[in-house]
Amino acid sequence: MTGVNAPHRVLVGGRQPAHARWPVGADADVGAARREVAKLVDDLSPDKDRHGRAELVVTELATNLVRHAGGGWLLVRALTPSAIELVAVDDGPGVTDPAGVLAGPGAGPGAGRVPDAAGLGCGLRAVRRASARFDAWTGPGRGTVILSVVDLAEPKDHPGRPPEPRRCAGVSVGVVDPCGDGWAVAEDGDVLTVAVVDGLGHGPKASLATDAALIGFAAGVDDFEQFVPRANARMRDTRGAAVTMCRIDAAEGLLRYFAIGNVNGRVVPASGDARGLVTYGGTLGLHVQPPRTRIASMPFPAGASLVLWTDGLSSRLVPDPELLGHDPAVAAATLLRDHTRNRDDATVVVVSPGGAR
Repeated sequence: MTGVNAPHRVLVGGRQPAHARWPVGADADVGAARREVAKLVDDLSPDKDRHGRAELVVTELATNLVRHAGGGWLLVRALTPSAIELVAVDDGPGVTDPAGVLAGPGAGPGAGRVPDAAGLGCGLRAVRRASARFDAWTGPGRGTVILSVVDLAEPKDHPGRPPEPRRCAGVSVGVVDPCGDGWAVAEDGDVLTVAVVDGLGHGPKASLATDAALIGFAAGVDDFEQFVPRANARMRDTRGAAVTMCRIDAAEGLLRYFAIGNVNGRVVPASGDARGLVTYGGTLGLHVQPPRTRIASMPFPAGASLVLWTDGLSSRLVPDPELLGHDPAVAAATLLRDHTRNRDDATVVVVSPGGAR
């Protein structure tokens, strides 16, 4: 998409950028994060007047991590050619009254209260005002995950119109750079197709395998049945990868998919039990003949979400349906926080074709 408020249309992008993950535990880390974001926005926009918006957001998010959570981390990536996505993640005490914090002091009982008396929540309200997209998952005992998308193409006085709900977002972080995991998505009306790839190992060689698979994805999104031989051929000069590819037709209420290797998936309905995807053993790219697999299908009821993740996260991941009602980037970052193994590249992608519930 070229903008935060762009309508649903065909989107056949390449590999989604991985997130940089910056630990924030002390005041010095706040300044370091601000400088890193300044470098990123320098590459995206020459308009210095708009840089302050991004630097304000990262400063407030990082300061909150230090003051109220005892530390955490920031996830940062370029979302579009003009926008950056920042996610602040912690497992601290959580915000007791998030609605009151965002409303401000004097807006009602408990308004503006946070677990630590060091602040009144003014920073979080400033973050929301500066954001083209904003969401938060928090509460007593939950920790806090805050999403801010800063659109540098927006005018200085942000119009404040609500963005269209996102149907898909993910978080991908590597143990080294570049990340060996990757994902891509294509949207066309009611049909959404997503692929998640885990290159064997990690680092540059794993990333090259993932690139090859996702080039195959972009080259023929509509040719679902031929993806496996096409991607396998492109990956023959790489170390290979595990791949799961899913196509959701929301109008038909149907999910079709195949899963080769250790990229897991689960369909989570708005109510009722979650169902896991069936995976087949093997690795794409290692042999002239691709591993055996088959395209499977299952119902995808209205209001359901799909979660896909690599083996950098626990295979026992069972998402909270309430969490999946939030922006999918918030859901993905929370699942990463709660289920990461911290010893391998990790990717989690959340798909909610009807938008956040």
